[in-house]
Amino acid sequence: MFRKLTAVTLLALVAACSDSTAPEDFSPTDARTKADAVLSVLNGNTALASLGVLAPYMSLSVAQMALATVPFDPTDAPSATARLQAMAGAGLSFGSAAPLAIFPANLLGTTFVFDPDSGRYVLDPNATGAPAAGIRMTLYAVDPVIGQILMPLNPVGYLDLIDVSTPATDAVRILAVIGTTPYLDYTASVTVTTSSATIAAEGFLSNGSQQVDFDLSLTATQSSIGLDYLLSSGGNSVQLVATVGAGENDLTATLTVRGGGDTVVMTVTVTPSTLSGQITYNGGVAVTISGTPDSPMFARPDGTPLTEAELGALVALGDIIEGLFDAFDNLLAPAFVVFVIT
Repeated sequence: MFRKLTAVTLLALVAACSDSTAPEDFSPTDARTKADAVLSVLNGNTALASLGVLAPYMSLSVAQMALATVPFDPTDAPSATARLQAMAGAGLSFGSAAPLAIFPANLLGTTFVFDPDSGRYVLDPNATGAPAAGIRMTLYAVDPVIGQILMPLNPVGYLDLIDVSTPATDAVRILAVIGTTPYLDYTASVTVTTSSATIAAEGFLSNGSQQVDFDLSLTATQSSIGLDYLLSSGGNSVQLVATVGAGENDLTATLTVRGGGDTVVMTVTVTPSTLSGQITYNGGVAVTISGTPDSPMFARPDGTPLTEAELGALVALGDIIEGLFDAFDNLLAPAFVVFVIT
């Protein structure tokens, strides 16, 4: 049930019933536009294209960390939420631990470059500029169609992985620079107590002109998992807050889209046999949700029906936000590697 937290499922509940109703001032199309403004930074992103081809060329042990930093890599790896749910459901014994040595001491301050002869990243003993507390991977221009590094090599930037752990938290900073412009700069961390583990990522993603700030966290206990994802750009923001039982029992979730002075909030509570919730627009109830997970029911006091365009916008908004949250979910991957959860 945890993957049902995705916005496409929540919003599809509204769009699934063609005779649902909405208030006169509630605009699904406008809400979709605000969410799309946050997501657009992912489209045609040079840094993401260069990062996305690292995987096939990794063979060194430290490459696991480098690969784990690749956001939006099209693999079948479990989502962050699925991994945390598996942790909690397996009866994980939480406990405080000393900070990990994220990188071997002999690799600190080193740079890895692509070697066309071997088809692998290798250590360049003559390179300089790598962080003293981490490693550097050189990024290259890639063929956007076949997803391979172009020949002859054309270096476009670098990826720095820096150990920024503290006595209380294991953490790694991920910095991707194209030319002289940071395209990705964030810290992924793990904090463990005797009763919980929190996986977090905070920073920004840019396409060179537009920037999305994000603050993501997942917290697992023996009985539940909590999620809080906040993404914002240019005055628009999308936030998903949810809690689910470790055994996929009751679920509560709140999805909020803000922009242009307007706020759309969907809250929903799901049990195996019931569904309840509502959509509000600037504080006023727009749609009430009831029924069951398999047979949702929607209603509004004035009986105004959703137009076909509004229904289509809700479906598209759900698709956009699902893609957004799935993509940013991958930014938590370095924290899982630090925590040795693969």
